[in-house]
Amino acid sequence: MLDTPPAPPDKEQPTAEDAARSLQLYQSSQTFLLRTPDPRVYWLRAATIGGVLLFFFGIIPTLVAAGAVPEYKLNILGKYLCFAIVALGIDLIWGYTGLLSLCQALFFALGGYAMAMHLSLKQGGGDVRPEYNNIPQFMFFNNVKELPGFWKPFASMSFSFVAAMLLPGLAAAMFGFFILRSRVKGVYFSIITQALAWAAYLLISRNEMLLGGTNGLTNFYKPMMQDRHWIISLYLLTLAAVCAAYFVCRAVVKSRLGRVLIAVRDKETRLYFAGYKPYAFKVFAFSVGAMLAAMGGMLYSPQVGIITPQDMNVEASIFMVVGVAVGGRGKLWGAVFGALLMNVARSSLSSDLPTLWPFVLGGVAVTVVLFFPEGFVGIWDKMERQISAGAGVLASAITALPLVAVALFVILQALGLMPSFLEGSFVRILGIPLKYWALVAILGGVAATSVADKKSAQRRGRGFAVVPVTAGPAGGGA
Repeated sequence: MLDTPPAPPDKEQPTAEDAARSLQLYQSSQTFLLRTPDPRVYWLRAATIGGVLLFFFGIIPTLVAAGAVPEYKLNILGKYLCFAIVALGIDLIWGYTGLLSLCQALFFALGGYAMAMHLSLKQGGGDVRPEYNNIPQFMFFNNVKELPGFWKPFASMSFSFVAAMLLPGLAAAMFGFFILRSRVKGVYFSIITQALAWAAYLLISRNEMLLGGTNGLTNFYKPMMQDRHWIISLYLLTLAAVCAAYFVCRAVVKSRLGRVLIAVRDKETRLYFAGYKPYAFKVFAFSVGAMLAAMGGMLYSPQVGIITPQDMNVEASIFMVVGVAVGGRGKLWGAVFGALLMNVARSSLSSDLPTLWPFVLGGVAVTVVLFFPEGFVGIWDKMERQISAGAGVLASAITALPLVAVALFVILQALGLMPSFLEGSFVRILGIPLKYWALVAILGGVAATSVADKKSAQRRGRGFAVVPVTAGPAGGGA
């Protein structure tokens, strides 16, 4: 008679500690696209987003309506937000797909020219006069007697809007298809896009193009830059466009399509073996980035009152890319933050330090890249990791201090609310206002701490020994 096998021992019921440990292991194993944030981090993000939206949509227009902030400051801030839309497109192309495009200013200017052509005509409120045959003044002075045929469709606002969005997108799709299908990538792609931007700049600058030559297009509807209601309306429209572009890009990068774009950036060869065509995804990202740049240019023209070939040159494209790098590529809000920071800094430095500002601005960009390789978004990510690890409020606040200081600088400087003692009205050190010294002190202290932490981590790493793993018995594991 066969022996009855013994009953299996009773399994121990999992404790609350086991469940918590399992949850922690599960969360740590998720990718950054799927990971669920810590509840404290989640609420911090929600509060920050709500505060930023309330400030930009509610408080700033209220301050302008009350006269506390000059109207021209809001007009300039609206211009900076146009570059934030471009930065989102650059981050989608470069940060998520790995294509460093140096011709985004070209698409920006194409959108701006399409809208400027409408605003230069009588139907768009342009300053045209009977003595100039009711055509833009530069045409009359170039011996053009009537409106050219390719200008006539731009008398329609709807056509101008569609052309401003579709023409740059189609141009990017055609260019990208032939270039990226040939597997041109890396620095070669950047050089080709740079050459494209330079060629377009030389072409648009010619008077024979009937686009204003080097002077560009101007003489738009004047109340758009002078009337308070127009200024606030255009600002809110631009801000809404930034939010819409952000959520569209976020929906893309959080979807399966976004994961494929990241795979194109990191492991393009594997996608070929998996049956994908990476060049098609590159063309998609390049086209979407071009349309976002065109949207920024379309909103730029009415707020600035002029669009010229200088807005599409290579230097403008490089400046846009530097802004994304400073803010932090691979994070959409970092691109927006970097674009605002670099534009505000350029405006402020060129006014306060007219002979030194290119060197100072370049030094800031190099310093951020060296000591904050992930950009300013890296500071926020570090703070979130500290909060998730249970660090105290003081430690998290010290980590976030550089980001908060730079954000305050951007806000106060953009709105003209910088205190007079920081502006250098009373005291300057070596001819430089105190606001810059304060930023240098904060960023320098954090950079020194970062270097010390890296050296400490390297010393700790040298103390570990590699223990060889011996093979176990046959049929068993090590």
